[in-house]
Amino acid sequence: MNPLKNVIVALDYENRDEAFGLVDTLGDKISTYKIGPVLFTRSGPEIIQYLHKKKKQIFVDLKLHDTPQVVFATIRQLAEMGVDFATVHCLGGKKMLEAASRGCRNSKLNLLGITLLTSFDPKEAAYWDWETTSQKSVSQLAILAQEMRLKGIVCSVCEAKLLRPLLYPGFLLITPGIRPQLKQVFEEDQERIASPQEAIEAGADYLIIGRPITLSRDPRQATENIFAESYS
Repeated sequence: MNPLKNVIVALDYENRDEAFGLVDTLGDKISTYKIGPVLFTRSGPEIIQYLHKKKKQIFVDLKLHDTPQVVFATIRQLAEMGVDFATVHCLGGKKMLEAASRGCRNSKLNLLGITLLTSFDPKEAAYWDWETTSQKSVSQLAILAQEMRLKGIVCSVCEAKLLRPLLYPGFLLITPGIRPQLKQVFEEDQERIASPQEAIEAGADYLIIGRPITLSRDPRQATENIFAESYS
């Protein structure tokens, strides 16, 4: 198996030129790219058009959490733009998730639910009097996403192994916070990280990798090295 086919590279940049440069540098090694809020705010439509031109899959990660009608209209527009993956926050509830699902009906867009961010510190749950663990919360949100007919969820590797037996075959688990050999990156803000090998062993379908590649002096070599280390 070629592990790179299930890698989503996060375009962790603020301007389009850097994003364009990385896509060109990685060439045919990577087929799917993630556009986050920072890059999307300044250059979203241009980046989407460029990725279409390069025949790449497009993951727009806005983590939508708004009224059902706003989320419906936003997802509908992303679907019309030919986006392959888009995210909504499961904490938005059933009505919002139902509206999001309607927004991408009869399109190729795969709707993904955000459970808890990998930057979330479980100790913060005390601020909201949550009497539950982060793993239990993620499990409940994942089951809700499945009930609302989302295509999959984004979760940390820590929860992926627990979730896999609870979910239908084909329901996608997409894991961010991937670090080669658990090496932290500059200004690390992820609380729950894992190596590529740990993610795959936990049952992840796709791995999101950003700064270990984008902050590298040689992104192409960094991409090759990450998986050489994991699959040697």
